Amino acid sequence: MPVEPNSGMQLPYKGEPGYEEAKAQFPELYAQEEQGMAEGDAPPAEMPGDEGPDDMAAEGEAGMGAEGEMMQDMPSAPMPEKPYSVSAVKTLLKELNKALDKLAGEDIPDIEVEMPSKGAKLEGALPDELYITLMAIAETVRMLGEDFVSKYGFEPDTLMTDADLRKMTATLKKMSKDKKLIEAMQAPVGGEEMPETAEEQPPPPGFFDEDEQELAAGMA
Repeated sequence: MPVEPNSGMQLPYKGEPGYEEAKAQFPELYAQEEQGMAEGDAPPAEMPGDEGPDDMAAEGEAGMGAEGEMMQDMPSAPMPEKPYSVSAVKTLLKELNKALDKLAGEDIPDIEVEMPSKGAKLEGALPDELYITLMAIAETVRMLGEDFVSKYGFEPDTLMTDADLRKMTATLKKMSKDKKLIEAMQAPVGGEEMPETAEEQPPPPGFFDEDEQELAAGMA
């Protein structure tokens, strides 16, 4: 409401008694008042964080794109020289699940994979869950030092034939019976002792951390 500058009295609004007289006497005051009301009717500028459905959808698509890129970055097994036999792959998978329990010192969910096959032959490369878990084990062995690398070191991308798979199966059997290896696998990362007040047991290193344990569990 406009105010008379000399007396400080409030001037009448449009429709109130004396409006026309007051407007004629103080046209500038009413002009300023009308301008202010017009600006006040304008929609408020969009504040940061005020996101509409389109903005939220765009952010969701961006997030899905980032996740897709992460999945694309995951390594895939190479194609074999010739199709693996299903029996060799199943035997390797069975021994791998046993070895994971031994090396972790506890029962962990078995890796379960679908293996499309033509009769007795596997179509394509090793299943991703199986291959990635083997990569995690190979990396953990490298972290434990040269003594273990000389005994159990391997490269998953060199498993190109049934003979390679059978050799890998035998290596996993030896690993699951090696007490020194099991102890090293279950030791705290870096050999640091956990505080006495810690309620949780220290997680085994390498492929038994949170992310890689999910891989070992078949992404369950």
